[in-house]
Amino acid sequence: MGRLFTFILFAAGILGVIFLIQAYSPVSISSLLSGGAGQPFSESACTEIVTVPDSSMEPSFREGAVALFNKCIEGKTDDFKPGTVVLVEPLFKPKRIRIIKKKEVLAGKVSYKVYASKTPSQLEDVPASDLKAFYEKK
Repeated sequence: MGRLFTFILFAAGILGVIFLIQAYSPVSISSLLSGGAGQPFSESACTEIVTVPDSSMEPSFREGAVALFNKCIEGKTDDFKPGTVVLVEPLFKPKRIRIIKKKEVLAGKVSYKVYASKTPSQLEDVPASDLKAFYEKK
């Protein structure tokens, strides 16, 4: 009898946690698990919310503004076109938002020349592996 009661309490606890997550999470469990367009997760799992850290991207993005980036870019980092707004995140360095000027391929490695809106003449070299997300206008 004690084991049955323990099992019922355990099951009720799990259901309670699922209910709380469903009720108070900004993204519902059902939308995550329903799968969009044949994907195991919906688009919300691909969204990264970025607060613009500085004024380097003005007037495109104001300092402190919130922008939604698509971080589901696996296999796409070699195919970005000029003008694409990307989130650059080098190892052990802060994220920054940049615009792609041009793509370069050297010895089979893809890199991009990128710039900030305020300083379009100052180009930075960014390896494709440092691109973590891209901005999609909606």
